[in-house]
Order: sequence, then C-alpha cells, then structure tokens
Amino acid sequence: METFRDQVGDDFAPQSEREFMDYMYARWKHITTWAIVGDGELCGLMIFEQLTPWLGTAHLLIKREFQNRGIAVRACRQAFAEMFKRSGIGKLQFDVLARNRAVGSLLINIGAQREGTLCDQTLRDGKPQDVWLYGLTKAAFHAQQVRLKDKRHVISLQTDHADLDKQPAAVANR
Repeated sequence: METFRDQVGDDFAPQSEREFMDYMYARWKHITTWAIVGDGELCGLMIFEQLTPWLGTAHLLIKREFQNRGIAVRACRQAFAEMFKRSGIGKLQFDVLARNRAVGSLLINIGAQREGTLCDQTLRDGKPQDVWLYGLTKAAFHAQQVRLKDKRHVISLQTDHADLDKQPAAVANR
C-alpha cells in the first residue's frame, strides 16, 4: 500500500495527512467538498473552487481500492452537474499530472477535452513534471450526458427486443 506521500500530486502539495487537513481547513470558506461514498464506505473526495464567474476547477481523490469500479464516473457526473448548476460557471478546468492517464480517461469519458500541456509545470520527487490541462464546458458536459442517456435508451430497447426474441411467441405477442 502506498503511503500518503506517494499519493499526493507534487512536491508543493501537503505532504502528510495532517498537512492536508490543515490546508483544507484554511480554505474551507472558498471551496465546496463532496464525500464520495461507495459500498457504504468513504472512498474519496471531490473538491470544487470557483476561480472566476465563468471558470471553476475541481480535484478528485479516490482510494486505490475503489478505482476502476465506476464509482468515480458516477460521482463526477453528479458533482459536475451540481457545480455547473449552483455556481453558474460555464467551464471547469482540470490540472492533471501527465502520468495520470486514469484521471484523463475519466474526464474524457465525461465530456472534457485535453487542451494542452504545461511543460515542467511542477516538481515530483524534485524532478520537473508536466501537467495536462483538461477543460469541460457546461454545454459539452450536458451534450455528453444526453448522448449517454440516448445510448442507454438504445441499449435498453435492444435488450428488450432480445428478451422478446427468447420468449415463446404467445408471450411476446401480448
């Protein structure tokens, strides 16, 4: 199991759980935090900060044992919808360490686009580290949710028809 230090973003982030808690306490008036719960257990946090009337940023922390289970995707869809609705922003920005392909894939799945690379933007273990920038506009987010809803509807209809094909003709004709 990785230590807290191995899980943090860069050399400038809080380096211990205590430092993280102190940092978050100092910022609590400026941010909104969501607990992510899965299987009745706290499995992560989502943090939102409005930077301007148009732009906000969000950060996602998920325990390793809860990754790749769809929990983060569902949590992001719910939280991002609330972020857009409550704050009135038009865009969310995400700064992701270049080595973190999992978060990049998650963001693209939700409708974000990778917008660029900040070369040598930060340090990790004393070494320069690139940061990928992702952006998610309110319009792109809602369009992706409609596409996913339509896709689920088509799959549902296909499943319904497949189920009818398996049933006896008398039952299917009712």
